[in-house]
Amino acid sequence: MITRDKLFELSRKYKINESTILREYIQLYFLSRFYSYKESKNIFFKGGTAIHLIYHSSRFSEDMDFTVEEAEKKFTNFILKFFSTLKKEEPVEFKERKTIAGKRYLLTYAPSLVNYKVFINLDFSFREKIFLKEKSIINTDFPVIFRSYLNHPDKNELLAEKIRAFLIRVEGRDIYDIWYLLSQKGEINEKIILEKLRYYKIKTFNKKDIFKKLDSFAKKDFILDLRPFVSINEREKLGDFFDYLKDYIRESL
Repeated sequence: MITRDKLFELSRKYKINESTILREYIQLYFLSRFYSYKESKNIFFKGGTAIHLIYHSSRFSEDMDFTVEEAEKKFTNFILKFFSTLKKEEPVEFKERKTIAGKRYLLTYAPSLVNYKVFINLDFSFREKIFLKEKSIINTDFPVIFRSYLNHPDKNELLAEKIRAFLIRVEGRDIYDIWYLLSQKGEINEKIILEKLRYYKIKTFNKKDIFKKLDSFAKKDFILDLRPFVSINEREKLGDFFDYLKDYIRESL
């Protein structure tokens, strides 16, 4: 459990508001407990929050995404039992939400330290498979101890998923995450990108599609999307950083 002193300390250290710190605390606690169960061995943590927590991107993230390589019924039996256990350990509630595919649950965290709640969407996808699997040890200065590996796609597959996300939606955080993974020596795997795009009935991939979308992306939209997820110091530089990111991505691809 996080204390008031620790909350204040981490908020000052990372120069971000306390609600973001609380969200990251419960994300980490969820993962530490989730991956302590053998039933999680075929469930892979991915997306922006995975990039932040595993590969140490400075961009904070809000939702948690997973790919499940298990039968849906078997997964549902496990996750409901897990939710029941977690509710006895932390002030959390879970509610299933409607979604087009897979399973989505809303995690509501209501710590007594503050007079507001923290919300996190938990998205579990069953339609895809992970091609490049890894497991990592998580070290953190939050008051959470991991005793198990965390299963996830490697950085090249995370990059492939982020490129897909950038091509099918409009969110500045995808640009940021693509830049970060490229800066960490992530490599373009066109075969995997095409596999990811296939789920959206897109049959071709060309790097020029990325460049075209980068050129049309408004700087103000990038700034608005990123501001809540970066430190106070970074917020002031987002405009110039946007120009740098675009050039970096072009040169790296």
